[in-house]
Amino acid sequence: FETGPNATWQYVLTATTADDANSNQAQTLDLSMVSLPEGGTNYRVVKTTANGNFDFGPAMDLQVGENSVTVSAVSFARTVKFQFSNGEGEFETLILNDEDINTCTASEGGTPIAECAFFEVGTDDSWPFVLTAATADDANSNEAQSLEFVVSSLPENGADYRIVKTVANGQWNFGPAVALEIGSNSITVTEVSFARAVKFQFSSGAVEFIFAVLNDEELSCGSEPCEDANENGVCDEEEIDPSFYCGTGTEWNEVEGKCVALPQCTGDIDLDGSVNVSDLLLFLSVFGNDC
Repeated sequence: FETGPNATWQYVLTATTADDANSNQAQTLDLSMVSLPEGGTNYRVVKTTANGNFDFGPAMDLQVGENSVTVSAVSFARTVKFQFSNGEGEFETLILNDEDINTCTASEGGTPIAECAFFEVGTDDSWPFVLTAATADDANSNEAQSLEFVVSSLPENGADYRIVKTVANGQWNFGPAVALEIGSNSITVTEVSFARAVKFQFSSGAVEFIFAVLNDEELSCGSEPCEDANENGVCDEEEIDPSFYCGTGTEWNEVEGKCVALPQCTGDIDLDGSVNVSDLLLFLSVFGNDC
């Protein structure tokens, strides 16, 4: 179910588009409803006609039990969609053109992000949780990184995710915020030719999920939340380490308030082919044991 065009028709199920080879054939939806909200739920058929214009059918009531809707065959390529007035009804089966397409999950039984050990604490309140897909030290960091994330519950105002990754010069690239949806969220970061870090950030720890598969490996949670978490699900006593985004070869500088390059270490302090022991000791006293 995709997001609908307006508040009157909030959800859409596409049966076929004009690009499909069988778009002119009959389109049938069988929907078995378990429950409906107090005000009910309407549906309507939306389709294109021979001249390419859209035809909007009348609003019809969904019923608890079996609902079978058929759009008859035509002689031309066309688009057919089923629109729904709200997403509050619960269904048991979803069959489109004799194919069971029900990959949805129930809205109970999910695990909050805040309670899953695979999610790290983020750097600020806007993005309080992070899932690391790869670091520059990983052998496959340049390969495509994917997350299949099945959400069972969202907080009242929704929640977002974004992709954060390093680019060829080592700088961080922050992707746009994308709204999470109930059900399957498929996220892919395309492959590159260089080593890089890839992270998925989340705007709330209150998001509940049924399962998460990172690069074809299912994640298993195993930590308990603290007792005094804030509204984002972050434990108040946890301090955020600003060096979280410092890439390879850099470190956090408290004075400058940013990541800076580590010193390029060498035993040849004078750059004349010899090692001056006193200069080396002075160098180490300044830069510590990073060298």
